[in-house]
Amino acid sequence: MKNLALFTRQLASMLQGGLPLVESLKQLGQVFPHKGYRIAAGEVALGLTLGYGFYQQLANYPRLFPAFYRGVTEIGETGDSLLPALDTLATYYREQEAIKNRLLRILFYPLLLITVSIGSGTIALWFVVPGFNSLYAVMGARVPAATNWIFGVAEVVTPTRLLLAGIVFALLLVTVCRFFTKRVKWQTLAKLPLVGTLYCYWFCMVVAMISQAGHTLEQALCMAAEVSSRGPAPGALKAIRQGSSLYSSLEGSPGVLRSFVAQGEVTGQLPAALARAAEYYGHRLEDVMENFQRLLEPLSVLIVGGMVAAMLLVLMLPVLQLARIF
Repeated sequence: MKNLALFTRQLASMLQGGLPLVESLKQLGQVFPHKGYRIAAGEVALGLTLGYGFYQQLANYPRLFPAFYRGVTEIGETGDSLLPALDTLATYYREQEAIKNRLLRILFYPLLLITVSIGSGTIALWFVVPGFNSLYAVMGARVPAATNWIFGVAEVVTPTRLLLAGIVFALLLVTVCRFFTKRVKWQTLAKLPLVGTLYCYWFCMVVAMISQAGHTLEQALCMAAEVSSRGPAPGALKAIRQGSSLYSSLEGSPGVLRSFVAQGEVTGQLPAALARAAEYYGHRLEDVMENFQRLLEPLSVLIVGGMVAAMLLVLMLPVLQLARIF
């Protein structure tokens, strides 16, 4: 998405500077750093000179230009507002890249800590625990049930079995995630702090940007549904097509979102109200991610540290019992 955001921003800047679309694409086809976008820009420029539409040619490159991108450019080109559409896309993909990078930074340390601890624990089961087992057998020490359980796990957990268990766990996790995403409705997702805030942010941001560019609410909701099919947009789109207001169609959504929508509908300035809502949810998202990071890092340290301490304590129980005797 980083290259797509850069490509879109440079194309919008060239158009804003007065260059024709064909000339802008030709220049990007010569200097853009990513080879795929460079080739696509040159071929699209050639197609424009032959009379093909811009958004029509983007469909030839589905890996480079997602459905949401093609949909927004179609709305912009048919509505003679391609430049605002490109500005909207550049802003959206820049924000998406920033949020993704922030989440990756938040998850990096806990995932690294858990991965290293699992690897260290596995090595300990294969090379350290059998040594304790042999030592206690030679010493004739009475081994507690918890320590015997660790010895049994060390005998059972072979590399092949561990690999199979990892594959089964991964398949189970994928199945649960798919079930969750397909069956759980927006009213439930809206109650989850991070997920609900993120969906509301994308909804407000996309609908506000496309509406402010001069397009209809229905078109804006169509694009928002492309961005997040599990968010409020699909249900709202279905409801307004049946004659409901946007406020009524968002029943079950967070009260703050509906409050902004109500203000916009009453004053006749719905795009501006949604833009303010997007700003609110942007700040809210920052706070939620900050709190998530503050909670996740010490929690992961506590869990890993507790597991290591428990394993060491269980392995050393026979030694502690011998120390009491002597």
